Amino acid sequence: MGKLYYKELPLFHLYDSDLTGTQKLLMTLLLVERYDIYDLSCLARMRPEDVAADLAELKRKGYLQGR
Repeated sequence: MGKLYYKELPLFHLYDSDLTGTQKLLMTLLLVERYDIYDLSCLARMRPEDVAADLAELKRKGYLQGR
């Protein structure tokens, strides 16, 4: 099975109050480029488990689409 990639939806707004700081960081990184969970964890200096949890929350809220 290939790597899961995520790409942000154009509806993302940096000042959205429903997002945590780490979720905003992940969305900003995704705005620039496509990354997998391990690349995001290195760039955001977070554990892959935390990145996966934040991405799942962002996807649940409709900010992300699986790719």
